[in-house]
Amino acid sequence: MNYGLIKRIDAEREVAIQKWGATDRTPEILLNAVTEEVGEVAHAINHNEGVAVIQQEIVEAMGVLARLYEMVEQEL
Repeated sequence: MNYGLIKRIDAEREVAIQKWGATDRTPEILLNAVTEEVGEVAHAINHNEGVAVIQQEIVEAMGVLARLYEMVEQEL
């Protein structure tokens, strides 16, 4: 995997924790957020919004998935 991508995902994860950490307390809530973020990826692709926008939307989705992964790991 691309190291730059991993750094971007981790940075996005940190931004999201600062912004939404108080509300993203359950796997179900984060799953809803993942679904919304994947919808934004689809929108960016379907509307030809360009490589940079599509990549950013993918990073945002992966950041939420990373948070979900960590949450499940800690709870189970």
